[in-house]
Amino acid sequence: MVDKPAIQEWVRRFVGALRVTGQVSFDFIETPDGRLVALECNPRTHSAITMFHRDEVALARAYLEDLDGPPLTPRAGSRPTHWLYHELWRMVSRPSTIPERLAVVRRGTDAVFDRDDPLPFLLLHHLQIPSLLLRSLVAGRPWIRVDVNIGKLVEPAGD
Repeated sequence: MVDKPAIQEWVRRFVGALRVTGQVSFDFIETPDGRLVALECNPRTHSAITMFHRDEVALARAYLEDLDGPPLTPRAGSRPTHWLYHELWRMVSRPSTIPERLAVVRRGTDAVFDRDDPLPFLLLHHLQIPSLLLRSLVAGRPWIRVDVNIGKLVEPAGD
């Protein structure tokens, strides 16, 4: 969670002008000179939904009950989320980033792992993704990368 009032204002004007309602997710980048640039808008839940991992009740209420309520934002103290296997891959594929990747893991929390319920984490990385790779190999279907954030293989011309 990065508190940037300019982003909130930009989104408010954008969705207001288009009369957009419902779930929308934006990605922004801040340029070296401080300019904020919208990269994309998705009409669906974004992987950043993991920032609400301690606000399950408020999130469910926003989706199911309080449809016209104010926008829901993660708590100020929310730790950034990461996907451990994604960070490990970054370390292996670009060893020069190891200190940066270790800082990401140390500063944040895994988006899937929960000490009280480790099964989803284990199944995602040790069953689902390997089975997708095996199925693709057997079928002879090409893929360009593994997206551990959402547990899928990205195929050529895919998202």
